Amino acid sequence: MNFLKNAKRLPVLDWNLTFFGAHEQKVGADWVVPVEKHYAFECIFVLNGHEYVKIQGKTYTLSSGDFFLIPPEFPHQVWAGKTLRYFCFHFDLDDPKLKVQLIQGINYYHPYNSRLCKQITPPLKKLDSLINNGAFDFNTKMIIQIELSKMLQAFYQSAVSHSSNASSTSVEYSRIMADYMKSQLTNQVLGYVKNGYAPDEKSLVVEDAIKKVGLSSGYGFRVFKQTYGISPREYLSKLKVNEAKKLLMKPNYSVADIGLALGYSGLPNFSRQFKRWTTMSPNEFRANVSEK
Repeated sequence: MNFLKNAKRLPVLDWNLTFFGAHEQKVGADWVVPVEKHYAFECIFVLNGHEYVKIQGKTYTLSSGDFFLIPPEFPHQVWAGKTLRYFCFHFDLDDPKLKVQLIQGINYYHPYNSRLCKQITPPLKKLDSLINNGAFDFNTKMIIQIELSKMLQAFYQSAVSHSSNASSTSVEYSRIMADYMKSQLTNQVLGYVKNGYAPDEKSLVVEDAIKKVGLSSGYGFRVFKQTYGISPREYLSKLKVNEAKKLLMKPNYSVADIGLALGYSGLPNFSRQFKRWTTMSPNEFRANVSEK
């Protein structure tokens, strides 16, 4: 008998939301950051003065109260006017649909009087105010998550309202590929953690995701990179490192078991790959988390 056949359900939440690199700084006219790019979104909020951002061949002038959102893997350069005080942070999320919506459907520059900037200014100021607290505890982390979630909701609404050609067939193909890789990795990890099923090291391959949408390998790689800014293999690596970090924070799982859950045939292979991802061994990462 199905006791829940008439039940109404809420969606399952299975995603990683990462917040890092948050800082406030006052600088002068000699402050110039070389061209760089990040694997995560970068948010810049000007508190006083002027900041210049060059991206995609165009230079933007940010004044007090202006906000700028830089998508992942986009080369850019920033420098200051005569004076500048700014608040900056990075965030990343592994929800493929939302990520592509933010990349494709939202503008970089949002002046202080724009609708989006007015919506996110209170959360931005709340996050910035936390810097002066000094002592950070569980309550601080919850406030960060709440305020960042408010911003993500505003980003989503803005992206949806401005989406037009962004919802093209190639974007949809990319989203399906990203969804497939994420769901397969999640099922693979759960299969090992819950039932002890050790996957074959080559059981989760990018080619499976490309075949799912019926594209050739070369075209699938190009479409995906145009949408997300990174190749499907790099995207899968990011999913794996996020999953590895989550599991390493749980002391009941051994490093060897985590490697097997992610599809690595032996501990040396997993440790070597994790160090490429993070510059730390799995044990060093776990010890570092424990100390914090």
